[in-house]
Amino acid sequence: MQKAIYFMPDISGFTNFVNNTEVEHSIHIIAELLEILLDNNTLGLELVEIEGDALFMYVTNIPSYNELMKQVTIMHEAFHKHTQNYDSLRICNCGSCKTTTNLELKFLVHYGDLNFIKVKHITKPYGRDVIKIHRLLKNKITYDEYVLFTNSVFELFENQTHDSWEKTTEDYDLISLVYFYKNLGSVKFKIQKLNPLSEEHIDKPILTIEKTFNANIETIYSYITELKHRHLWDKEVKRIEYDASKVNRIGTEHNCILNLGSLKFETITEPSSDSLTYGEKTKEMKFTRDFSYLIKLNKIDANNTKVVLNIYITFSTIGTFMKNNILKLVTKMWNKKLDDLHEISKKENSIINSHNE
Repeated sequence: MQKAIYFMPDISGFTNFVNNTEVEHSIHIIAELLEILLDNNTLGLELVEIEGDALFMYVTNIPSYNELMKQVTIMHEAFHKHTQNYDSLRICNCGSCKTTTNLELKFLVHYGDLNFIKVKHITKPYGRDVIKIHRLLKNKITYDEYVLFTNSVFELFENQTHDSWEKTTEDYDLISLVYFYKNLGSVKFKIQKLNPLSEEHIDKPILTIEKTFNANIETIYSYITELKHRHLWDKEVKRIEYDASKVNRIGTEHNCILNLGSLKFETITEPSSDSLTYGEKTKEMKFTRDFSYLIKLNKIDANNTKVVLNIYITFSTIGTFMKNNILKLVTKMWNKKLDDLHEISKKENSIINSHNE
């Protein structure tokens, strides 16, 4: 009978969210983290299935204890490097995005027989050893992050393990399972965060437009930052090409398809303690060397928000001679965009308020 190491990294830490944006973003974040784990597979582990927030994997080329623990360490550090950097670069304040650094990772490892079941064209590992590792996903370990070895794994490496393992027994459906576990410690606090790639404009904006919106600040911010909503208020754009599986953050690029040509933009922001700020920059705007804008939202009350648009332009040589005409055009275009943004956010606000009454 062929033997295998069964290996399950399992993510936990998200609370239950109700808001649609929070649920959608939590799915994207978990997907990114699972990809990170797969990209850091050094043992040649075969992926059987993605099971919610966990990966079910196995390998028949049995590694040494040190190789197995190195795999755990590599995945663990890559996981927390991503969550820490995500927090540095995020622009979204939804529950999912704000709590990404709270996510935790644990590993379950089992050694046993490798049997397969085939249903039509799908073949998967099957049998009591598969059931055993899945049962252990629910255990009484109090550590936030740990690696768990079943008794069979511990016996396999009995001459290689160290004294830092703890032993316990739990009953599952009248069956007692012995396992060993080891605290992985607080790796997340040892990871150095990236410096945010935010914009700090020294020059004054070349154009500023201020408006008051009769809408909640979070509603407006969602319409601005969610690229899937852009077409609702920016009628200059026919469509936007972007990675819908990723959450928009500092450094995210997207391509705006216009009636004539296209423009590639990059997401930016600016440090602020009293406002929600979102912006974009491009070097592809005609007659300019650099074009960027920042929209700052300041809360007046629950249903009113001050909106300040700042536009920064470095003109090309030809653009300098056309500066006044360009600014008139840009002012007209952005007044229309902001008016449309006001209308859709105001309608959304009315719907939310009516549901809350």
